[in-house]
Amino acid sequence: MRIIEKEEFKRNVKNLLIQTHYFLPEDVILAIKEAIKIEEGLAKDALLKILKNAEISSCLKLPLCQDTGIPQFFLNIGKNVYFDFNLKEVLNEIVTETYNQEKFRKSSVEDPLFRRNNFNFFTFFVDYKEENENECEVSILIRGGGSENMSRLNLFLPTTEFQEIIKYIINEVKNMLMFTCPPVVVSIGLGGSIDTNICMTKKALLRKIGERNKKEFYAETEIFLKQQINLSNIGPLGLGGKTTVLDVFIETLPTHIATLPVSINLQCHSYRRGSIRL
Repeated sequence: MRIIEKEEFKRNVKNLLIQTHYFLPEDVILAIKEAIKIEEGLAKDALLKILKNAEISSCLKLPLCQDTGIPQFFLNIGKNVYFDFNLKEVLNEIVTETYNQEKFRKSSVEDPLFRRNNFNFFTFFVDYKEENENECEVSILIRGGGSENMSRLNLFLPTTEFQEIIKYIINEVKNMLMFTCPPVVVSIGLGGSIDTNICMTKKALLRKIGERNKKEFYAETEIFLKQQINLSNIGPLGLGGKTTVLDVFIETLPTHIATLPVSINLQCHSYRRGSIRL
């Protein structure tokens, strides 16, 4: 049995949350550098400015984006791991203390209609996996309003041809791109229920650029979708160019025989994610 103490957990996760706001992941930086090689004019200039923004952010400890969003936690907890504290309460402490300490913008409202600001809010998802019985992996994904707004869920008939779903995904992504900050990463969830489908789509965004689905069919579909969407010529920041998406991720779950949920999530170039193992 492995017991994780409160102070160990809080110290490490708080540091991860801070670093996630200030440092663009290395795989994203490398993907943008590769894209610069094939771009020119405004598209190339936009990508260079995105890298410059990341450099300034990491050097001066300024957030990568002014929308410091809502952090979402994904925990993979081994079956022999136990906490000596209330997980929900401590995650709430981490978020509240970090956003106050670092002076991050508090972007949540307590009530969706009356819109009173109150940042006593967080979300987290818990997964149990038994291959690492004595480890706890904590991943964070920061979601701003632009990325959250550019999300879709559709319920198809199970008899729907896959090509029709592909066409739907491409059209929806193209329509949404102008309302977010390309180049983006597109994540797609197929199957599950409507709640597990959305969660799966967000979890897909924890993948590194270039990390393919383990099933060959879906891996090939990811590459195909990336190629097709990049032919749109929307380009970085919508200024035209060859790099509209950095990657496409597909995840699947078993589903009911009468259902076929399909969700789409866009993640802007301010790709704030990070993971640690405890």
